[in-house]
Amino acid sequence: MFSVSAQPFDAREPELTAVVLALPEDDMELLTERIDMSHALLPIANRPMIWYILQWLEQGGILDIKIITTRESEADIVSYVEVYKGIANITVKALSDVNGTADALRQVAPLIKSNFVVVPCDLVIDVPATHFFDIIRIRRPAVATVFCEVMKSEGGGGSVKPRHLPMCVGIDQPSSRLVLLQDIDKKSEDLALSMSLIRRFPSMALSDKMQDTHVYVFQRWVLDYVSAHPEIVSLQEDLLPLLARAQSQPHLLEKNGIDRYLPASTAQRIDEYDTGVQFGQHEQAEHSDSTKSDSLEVFVYVRRGGIIGRANEIPRYCDLNSVVARISTGARTDGSAILAQQTQVGAESMVGASTQLRERCSVKRSVVGAHCNIGKDVKIVNSVIMDHVTIGDGVKLESCIVCKLASVGNNAQLKGCEVGPRVAVPDDSSFKNTPVTEDSDLLDDGMNTEFR
Repeated sequence: MFSVSAQPFDAREPELTAVVLALPEDDMELLTERIDMSHALLPIANRPMIWYILQWLEQGGILDIKIITTRESEADIVSYVEVYKGIANITVKALSDVNGTADALRQVAPLIKSNFVVVPCDLVIDVPATHFFDIIRIRRPAVATVFCEVMKSEGGGGSVKPRHLPMCVGIDQPSSRLVLLQDIDKKSEDLALSMSLIRRFPSMALSDKMQDTHVYVFQRWVLDYVSAHPEIVSLQEDLLPLLARAQSQPHLLEKNGIDRYLPASTAQRIDEYDTGVQFGQHEQAEHSDSTKSDSLEVFVYVRRGGIIGRANEIPRYCDLNSVVARISTGARTDGSAILAQQTQVGAESMVGASTQLRERCSVKRSVVGAHCNIGKDVKIVNSVIMDHVTIGDGVKLESCIVCKLASVGNNAQLKGCEVGPRVAVPDDSSFKNTPVTEDSDLLDDGMNTEFR
């Protein structure tokens, strides 16, 4: 057996720089628009969602972290970093105008001196961070990413349905390389595959059930390449498919200028094989394609089952609240919360600090935030109640999200709704499967949508 000896890991040296993208998500705007808050600070199980990815990075020994956000969200993110209890060196960089994830990287390129990892602020991931990053340290691929099976829904919540845009994902099983990533045409039952891909990776497995977690580890030269190619807008949609294809189509390395950025050692290997082909060395010619491909490795870590997903859609946000609350090992009800007599809080629910629940309240499979005031005879099922919410007597909420500083009037009944920040739902109103916002015509019309 081979043995591996390694130098002691010095956390003071930025072996990897982490870039956390805390950029706006259109699908989450409903939950933040009236309070101008970054969705990175929306709560999952009564913690800001960005807390989970910061903890994961720290567990993997990544202690140089840069959070990229917008000017509008900068103050909130900075305020949170100041109170965040962690061991990493965290800096916040605000951008005025961002056109895609690749553009965000281009704008912060001068701040990144080492290999780096890009992660979204809304990811909850149970892949052991030390295990994942140790694999990267050993393999040293040009690119590494994490894919997972689509997490089973916990029942969702809100008025919208989850969007699952299927992709065809090709993974070479012996080498764990991501070799194909392309959209699936729903109008066609056929899938076109190049012969070069099939010859190069005959043990490739195809799936339309996998999901990109947007965790990307890059060697530093990839950032130089992205910086020089402004036509690359999205890491997921533009860069990753290109690099995956280039492993089986080596001509793409030269055609797209990738070969000019490869480390000198791998570039030299390619030149040597190209020279051999020019001089008619037949055996070298047969293997030149695979050698070129070996110069660029896109490694994929596949997580099957477990708890992993992004809270970049409202249904997924609700699901992650449910599952994280269920498995949480901390106190279900904060010690400062006040629960009146005959109030029931289910084993899969959580209640935040300084929240008051009056007589005969029932909370099942739900998360209730801090500093909430909940009246008598209230029933809350499969819902997320954020901080500083007021709920009147006799209210029934099922599969709902009630945002920060909102209020729900006495005897209101809501099912499958999002109540926006600072919105006041009238007494005796009924809503079903609809957003309830300040601009909602339903509020002006006096409410009545059918509720059953």
